[in-house]
Amino acid sequence: MILTHALFNKIYGVIMFGIDIIFRIAGIGIIIAIVNQILKKVDREEITTLTTLAGVIIVLLMVLDMISQLFSTLRNMFGLF
Repeated sequence: MILTHALFNKIYGVIMFGIDIIFRIAGIGIIIAIVNQILKKVDREEITTLTTLAGVIIVLLMVLDMISQLFSTLRNMFGLF
């Protein structure tokens, strides 16, 4: 089977999108971990919980956006609504 240039670019774009999201989530996790360590050193442990919660909410919103895009793509693909 010969892979056309357009199909290759589409597959490559999907793979790079997935890797990009993984790096973004990992970056947010690393930043939150560093901020938490700094806050623990200055005895602000009550704020560490809030920063962790903020990181979880940011990642959750990213995932919800991806799920929304998935359902939108499926809706367009199958001609629903």
